[in-house]
Amino acid sequence: MGLKSLVVLLCVLILVPSATAHEQETLNVILVEDEARPGNVTDSAFVEGNSIVFRMRDNTENSSMRVSIDNNQNGNFSDQSDNISTWLTRTCELDGNGSLANDSCAVSYERIFNSTSQGTYHYQIERRINDSLVDVWQYNITVHPDIHSEPGQPSIGDCFGTNCASDASDETQSDSGWDSRNTLIGVMIFASFGVVVLTFSIRKERLIRSSDSNEEE
Repeated sequence: MGLKSLVVLLCVLILVPSATAHEQETLNVILVEDEARPGNVTDSAFVEGNSIVFRMRDNTENSSMRVSIDNNQNGNFSDQSDNISTWLTRTCELDGNGSLANDSCAVSYERIFNSTSQGTYHYQIERRINDSLVDVWQYNITVHPDIHSEPGQPSIGDCFGTNCASDASDETQSDSGWDSRNTLIGVMIFASFGVVVLTFSIRKERLIRSSDSNEEE
């Protein structure tokens, strides 16, 4: 890599802003004998990219439950595009090797909401005992948009300028915000130092070449 290429690379490091990606989070919904806990998922912290795991915890003998999610939001829980779990049980029998004795047995079911899943979804819990349906419950899942904002930058709806009242919360920054800023400052200092060193190196190389040319003459 030439000296000019190194200079360009260091300049890019200075100009490119740091980006943070959303880490997937999982919400557990516990299925007990009389309800799902929580039933309706409305927390604004549940955003696109997160997942829900339904865990069967009904200790009633010979009980099982099935989760159905209305993906196309048409009120029908049995369409081909809908998510439908197997019948979940409290426990699954294992063989001598610690593997499932029955591959179709499951104690939980996961649904991952991708980056374009914003909206409200209805889901249904069916409960049966000895293969007889005894309960049906319906709830809602609200998936909120995953909105990222850079530290120190105004978000949509924020007020900024001389006419905006100051808020005490604006005077404090999270540790993660400080870490990102300190990292960026460190990169900028390092890159600036590198540019200076490379500039002197280029100048020195040119002087040496000029001196060699004069001696040859």
